[in-house]
Amino acid sequence: MLSAALFGGSDGGGTDGRAGALGGQIGGVDGPCMARSEIIGVEDASRLGFSANDVVSAISGARSATLTWAKGGSTTVTVSAGAPLTARFVHFTRSGVQYAAGGNAPPGDPADLVATSCPGGAPLLEIDVPLSFSTEDGAFADSFPVTLRAGRRDAVTYIHVIYPSQIRGSYRITEVDPAQLDDVRLVLFGTIRRNTITGKLQGMAPGNPNGTGEGPDARGRRLDVAEF
Repeated sequence: MLSAALFGGSDGGGTDGRAGALGGQIGGVDGPCMARSEIIGVEDASRLGFSANDVVSAISGARSATLTWAKGGSTTVTVSAGAPLTARFVHFTRSGVQYAAGGNAPPGDPADLVATSCPGGAPLLEIDVPLSFSTEDGAFADSFPVTLRAGRRDAVTYIHVIYPSQIRGSYRITEVDPAQLDDVRLVLFGTIRRNTITGKLQGMAPGNPNGTGEGPDARGRRLDVAEF
């Protein structure tokens, strides 16, 4: 099963602490740096200085690229982000029970992640949109609900899990035993910038059928499907 931590999604609550947070040095000891999200209006300027509408306007419109299949051959893929539905401002804070170096900070005054040198903690916007994803060869002709992540107004990233039974195009997974097909997931990784799109498709297949054993299949397999 794919871990929810892979995708960093929110349950839609006003503020949520996220498991698997980044660790950092706080007052000489390791302390967790937690991601927290705040729902904002899609038209409201975030603390980054731009809104969800600003981001989607900057990357809106159909963009195409060459998609190369891992099995050989290529086609044209077209991606287009729709209007924003909901938005969250995500920032990183240290746990309230951790003290800053010197031990003078009150427990209820969490410090900003960047200020405390916790790695990888730049704030960002999460924007829920419908994403059109289609290929010229008909393998995909789909629209997925995805969460765009934007640290600046003119570029986004996204990760989306696709259930094979829900694919509207002609693509079918043939790399695994048909008996295991219901347990396979496709994962779409992508970026959209002002003028370009890039990304890849990977399959996540189950490991040994009985869940035991050693070797690369013990915890499942990754299947390269395509790249663009």
